[in-house]
Amino acid sequence: MNLDGSVRACQKMADSAGVRQRLMILLVGIAALTLSLPCLAQDAETFSVGGNGQAWRDVGNAPGGVIDFVDRLTEVTDIAGESVFVNAPDSLRGWISPLRLRPDVNISLGVLDRGGSIDVNLASDEVDQDVLEGVINGNHKVAFDRKLIPGRTIVNNGVKIEIDLGARFGVNRIIFYPRMTESFPFDNDFLRGYELSLNDGLVLTPSGAPDFGPPVLRDADNRDVRVETVIEPQFVRFIEVKSITFVGFEIDEIEIYGTGFVPNARYLSEILDFDDGVVWGAVSWTEISTGDPTSSSVEVRFRSGRDPTPDVYFRILTVGSRVTGRTRLDASGDTLTQASYEKLLRQGQRVEIDVDADNWGTWQLVGNGEDLVLPAPRQFLQFRIDFTNQSLAAGRAITDFSFQFGRNPPADRIVAEVGPPLVEAGVSTVFTYIAQVFNKTGRGGFDRFEIETPARVTAVRSVEIQDDQSNRLSGAEFGDLSAPMPLTVGDFSVVAVENDHFALGIPRIVADGTRLKIVFETAAFRYGTRFRGRAFSDPSALPLLTEGGDATPELVTNAQLVRVSVGSSVAGPLEIEPGVFTPNGDGVNEEAQIAFTVLHLLDPSPVAIQILDLAGRRVRRLMTGSVVNGRFPLTWDGLSDSGELVPPGVYMVAFEIRSDRGTERRLGSVAVVY
Repeated sequence: MNLDGSVRACQKMADSAGVRQRLMILLVGIAALTLSLPCLAQDAETFSVGGNGQAWRDVGNAPGGVIDFVDRLTEVTDIAGESVFVNAPDSLRGWISPLRLRPDVNISLGVLDRGGSIDVNLASDEVDQDVLEGVINGNHKVAFDRKLIPGRTIVNNGVKIEIDLGARFGVNRIIFYPRMTESFPFDNDFLRGYELSLNDGLVLTPSGAPDFGPPVLRDADNRDVRVETVIEPQFVRFIEVKSITFVGFEIDEIEIYGTGFVPNARYLSEILDFDDGVVWGAVSWTEISTGDPTSSSVEVRFRSGRDPTPDVYFRILTVGSRVTGRTRLDASGDTLTQASYEKLLRQGQRVEIDVDADNWGTWQLVGNGEDLVLPAPRQFLQFRIDFTNQSLAAGRAITDFSFQFGRNPPADRIVAEVGPPLVEAGVSTVFTYIAQVFNKTGRGGFDRFEIETPARVTAVRSVEIQDDQSNRLSGAEFGDLSAPMPLTVGDFSVVAVENDHFALGIPRIVADGTRLKIVFETAAFRYGTRFRGRAFSDPSALPLLTEGGDATPELVTNAQLVRVSVGSSVAGPLEIEPGVFTPNGDGVNEEAQIAFTVLHLLDPSPVAIQILDLAGRRVRRLMTGSVVNGRFPLTWDGLSDSGELVPPGVYMVAFEIRSDRGTERRLGSVAVVY
């Protein structure tokens, strides 16, 4: 899918982004609205689908056909006609959600389109595949015929028809019967003994086949021409109908019905072509749930690449039953495509599919409102949305899906590494970070550089620009960062220092091979802390992210990851300074500075910091909430929860955190005197 860069397209994307995204476009006069001019490179653009953006069907597809495309969520109703998404805003349109089954829809009719199948445990010369598929296509002129006729020797006991629905569904009703039309009056040739077995698609044998287990229904003396079995609604992928009679029979149709949301559904975009290498910004969407929100989820993933073919297809080569290798060519010597791969797959030939790792990155999971951390600049992009439901009544829907991108990145690529590779958790450490610029195409370069950090940096020792031989070209020394920002030394400046990153202003770097060396001080709190860099060509532009790799012979890490010493404690040190303070209003020694440290967390965990008297009674609650790794400073002014000065004496500072490792506590003491 090619993305035009005209003002009209940009304006459409700006309109579709709604209040959540801003697209800054310079329009010179009202007449410019009608001109086919490119979007300005320095501004972030927005690609949007759903809502007022492009239609979901125009951008991608639903493998397996189990995604519902609905204009308004009020169209998704239950059997009584009531809206399922009761809180859906009627103003938002263009939604996707997992398919919700209607009780009158025969699931069997879509089996082959979803990539499912129907099979029987008979030799190929005993089965006409087209006739067998007629059992699930609604054609009442053909049937799976096992009638006993003169000159035909067949054994019916043990014959099993297996249907792969192509996806998991909430099944509650299964029907099968012989042909009963005026042209084909075979009412008396119904199946007189059968077993019905189900499999949810999750319980498989070591070979990957469904493990059916005991049948859900067995009738050795069936008297019903039309067998209709009603079961408790449950997720089903495979269905097996087994004959347990020697009597001849035929089956015209096996109809399958269900209810509720399908448990798994995927939307997969086309390969999006942005004409030139671009960088990526934030992604966001509007999401709504129905049923128990803990029983449903949505995962969004992106990947970027250099060419329009992210997957590589292989044909397996064999001699007899022995595998001798694989090839990307078909039997005619042509390179396998997705279409030829799928054709071979349908023919039962052995094939494989791999990701083109040389030209495409791996799928990256991203949260709502987060930045896309993808290889860049890249011309091609693909995204997918996976819905998962653990109950038939739970489901989610998405609309107004958009992400930012920026044209004309500052360089072709920036590779960075950091050292030392191993540090002690929570201890302030001096790090050396070196990034090398690759810019053979002569892009415009950058003059602002940021580094993501696990905690606020306490010092920037030096910033240095080097040539491709690591010779110093220019630089500056800063030291401690206690002074107000920005700090400026010559052409270099520390522009901002935040809890999760710091930003530098530098002379513009353009030349291919140039290195940027930064020495700074901070602490790492969890195993695998990443120090990622961001290069900005302009304050309004999206940044080019650095990639881990060999940026300099000075360091040997070849990575932006730093490992910390692994410990068992989540609760780190509890610091109290001074040990004695005098909150008497004279302006001297009025407060106690308290800091606690949290280590090794993967997710936010609840924490509480309280002041207790020596009897263990709470005097003051300083903090409650959820935190991740880091060092967190607080102050106590000697006041109680009621706002009164506490009596003089010794008090305990209690730090408690609850995580998946259990509850951990730290205690310290501080004295109040007057």
